[in-house]
Amino acid sequence: MADTDLSTRFEKISDKAKTATDNLKAAGQRSREQLESDAARAREKATAAADQFKGKAEAARDKASSDWEDIRGKWQNHVAKVRADVKKKKHDLDAKEAERDANRAEAYADDAIDFALAAIEEAEYAALDAVSARLNAIALSSTGR
Repeated sequence: MADTDLSTRFEKISDKAKTATDNLKAAGQRSREQLESDAARAREKATAAADQFKGKAEAARDKASSDWEDIRGKWQNHVAKVRADVKKKKHDLDAKEAERDANRAEAYADDAIDFALAAIEEAEYAALDAVSARLNAIALSSTGR
């Protein structure tokens, strides 16, 4: 994969982050029903992305050993547990419970953002390392080693 392909793919991260930021800013102007619909749509997109990541991880597992499979599995289990907890709690109309649910949901969002930021740092490292490895391979092949 050429380094320009990696650069283009890496740009998608900021594009998606910008879109998510715009959607979050606009959320304050939406009704509760619209927000629930937006959240459901975002959940479907996140699930599809996790499934795609799982497929790539399964395909790559035979090629190289990686801790990403373990991280992905733990993350998916965490996401499933939080979603199940939030869904179960939404039925309780108690104001204090609703406040706790909101705090839990905000903490989960904060954790997800921290995870995404760490993943971006790792993606940058991986992309730069891949470009460096490719340049090394080209240099070695041109010297006949």
